[in-house]
Amino acid sequence: MKYYLLLCACFFTLISCAQVNLTSETVALDDSLKIAVIQIPESISLDKETSFTLGNSNYTLVLESKKNIYEASHILSSSTKTYKAFITSLPLIQIDAPDGIVNEPKRMSQISYAYKDTTLTSYAGIELRGSSSIAFPKKTYDINFYKDGDAKENQDFKLAGMRSDDDWILDGLYNEPLRMRSYLSLNLWNDIYKPHYLEKEPKAKAGATGKYAEVFVNNNYQGLFLLQEQVDRKLVKVKKIKGDTIRGEIFQGARYLGASSFDSIPVKKNYLASWGGYDIKYPTPTNHYWDNVYPFTKFVIESDDITFSREIKDKFVINNAIDYFLYINALRAPDNLGKNLYLIRYDAGEPYFYAPWDLDGSFGTIFSGKRIPTTEDFLSNGLLRRLITTDADGFISKFQERWKTLRATEFSEKNLLEKQRKTYFSLKENLIFEREALAWGDFIYDEEGLAYMQDWTKKRLLFLDDYIDALKK
Repeated sequence: MKYYLLLCACFFTLISCAQVNLTSETVALDDSLKIAVIQIPESISLDKETSFTLGNSNYTLVLESKKNIYEASHILSSSTKTYKAFITSLPLIQIDAPDGIVNEPKRMSQISYAYKDTTLTSYAGIELRGSSSIAFPKKTYDINFYKDGDAKENQDFKLAGMRSDDDWILDGLYNEPLRMRSYLSLNLWNDIYKPHYLEKEPKAKAGATGKYAEVFVNNNYQGLFLLQEQVDRKLVKVKKIKGDTIRGEIFQGARYLGASSFDSIPVKKNYLASWGGYDIKYPTPTNHYWDNVYPFTKFVIESDDITFSREIKDKFVINNAIDYFLYINALRAPDNLGKNLYLIRYDAGEPYFYAPWDLDGSFGTIFSGKRIPTTEDFLSNGLLRRLITTDADGFISKFQERWKTLRATEFSEKNLLEKQRKTYFSLKENLIFEREALAWGDFIYDEEGLAYMQDWTKKRLLFLDDYIDALKK
């Protein structure tokens, strides 16, 4: 079959480019939209006219201007076709999936990637990802790179300056106005929080990060995506299972069924990989999925106030709880209190902690993309309610002081608004929004959307200033 053909002596290649190198990895063509997207690093200087060959065709790229090449459209032509050409500095990903892409299982494809001085082409398994997002016209994908077409051995790649791994997510962002909220939110978490065991595991991350990329699927331009890391053992560096001894643990809050939001304790069955809203992510397989998290959940919900106040700091990382709930409230992410989060433990006997996930419903919208202008409420779950009610280990004062610190740094109005403005105008001025609208005709990117986000952010921060300050009073 087509995707089993080797493109070179080694199927995946890494190329260092000292000068512009226009290849099948760096040039993507959409005949239906009559556009070309060409990945050229910012360090490269182009001639006004560049000729090159792709396959059996000769092409000529004529620049509209040599200045600000990302902010103008150009002309790419062959003897038979002419394209409106856009030059991007973002990673360019092309997916060739001749058998289509389904919810599961992963189907074999070949994927090319170009960014800065690196290009590669590799075998990969690909499937649709998500629950409600599967119904969107623009899909989200789960990708696993392989060393060969037999899919017997995974292949790690370091993409867009993130970690080296075989398992990646391409988030289509279809439900996000301006395609900015997940990008801003995911990376903000990594700005404010670092793992408490960083001295033991200096490469551990507090959660996934994401970088923008432009994506073609079967020669059709699909627009702007968020290339994301997976939250897994390799990312957060929890301890591996040792024999029958469970050490590090990762549970994904996938739905609201009581336990994941600390509201109730459903009956557990250790042979099931889901319980109380959680799905087990690590370790698996095992017959002891819930032996540790079940008693912890029971402790949070049922222990008396004195016991809870005395022992909670040994069972959950208090600084993580503070940062997580301040963060969720600053963004107003109501779908991340028992769902769209990870409950993680570094090692046996260590306390649990949170990492966020799937933050499309934030900064004044919910997960559907609908605007919810509410700014005057405070988000909590059963864990936070107990921490505040009992004031365990001086929680309220620590919560208030950390808010003041964050408001002077990462959560300052100036910082948040500038990140929003910078992201918006980068996407707009580099014509990425224009390309997104070509692919998805219902996409709107006028500045009113930015104004709404910024006005909402200002009001939200002011409300939280007063609310958090008044907690003890």
